[in-house]
Amino acid sequence: MPRGDRERLKADCEDGFTKIANLILEAMALSKLNGTQKGICLFLWRRTYGWNHSEDAVSLAEFAAACGTTKTYVSRQVTDLINKNIIRRVSYQPGKTPVYTFETSVADWDQSCLEPQALSKNIKQGLYECATDELPKKITHNTPQIPAVSVKSKPLKTIRKTVKKQEIYASDSLPYQLSELLLNKILEHLPGFKRPDLQKWAWQMEAMLRLDKRDPDEVKSVIHFAQKDPFWRTNILSIEKLRRQYDQLNSKRLQNRASSANFYSEGITVGEENDYEQFFK
Repeated sequence: MPRGDRERLKADCEDGFTKIANLILEAMALSKLNGTQKGICLFLWRRTYGWNHSEDAVSLAEFAAACGTTKTYVSRQVTDLINKNIIRRVSYQPGKTPVYTFETSVADWDQSCLEPQALSKNIKQGLYECATDELPKKITHNTPQIPAVSVKSKPLKTIRKTVKKQEIYASDSLPYQLSELLLNKILEHLPGFKRPDLQKWAWQMEAMLRLDKRDPDEVKSVIHFAQKDPFWRTNILSIEKLRRQYDQLNSKRLQNRASSANFYSEGITVGEENDYEQFFK
């Protein structure tokens, strides 16, 4: 039975909690952000980490409602957070809700809002360590001593998990197969490439298909193009990079495909036709 009471705004972890890395909380407390910007970060944590996701589609109206302000004002604050590399817009298309994620590498935040040296100093000095065990016991005067009664301790309740476990993708699932395709293409030109966690890649690929509304066949073609292109194959080495640069990659792929006649006029051989089709597929 719930211990909290949402109607009275009484909270309890057994009724739901959000898992946040301690370093993020420490950095946010030290950051020089205004109240609305911190509210945006808090709301983004709730919509992402609160559901065991790293990103989510959030509208300006939702940010404004969560922070108690207007869309016009919250838009400026979101843009400022993006410029400071605290949050990132991983997907944006006209007419669709943008997808945001939080930058967990606090060392990459703009130093105008966070000094990494100051944060490191606080950590080394033990500022964030709990001091409860070192506090002196409360002393009371003229209070009769009550003999201690031995009580059999009861096991603590296990905190109920309220978020779903990350989905396990079968090897024949579409997100897993597309992730494996990217890995195999990378290995063709980088045999020593460190093998990633394909389950994590599949989870990111599923988000790209579902949230970004990407067509699976088009994604396959973009992967082929990216790993054939001498420039892009050195940059697209993860699903995250593929997703971030997807529109630019697909635009370049379509441009090159439109100029296929010029490509053939330069003397492509019959034996190269399959490679050509793979390149611009």
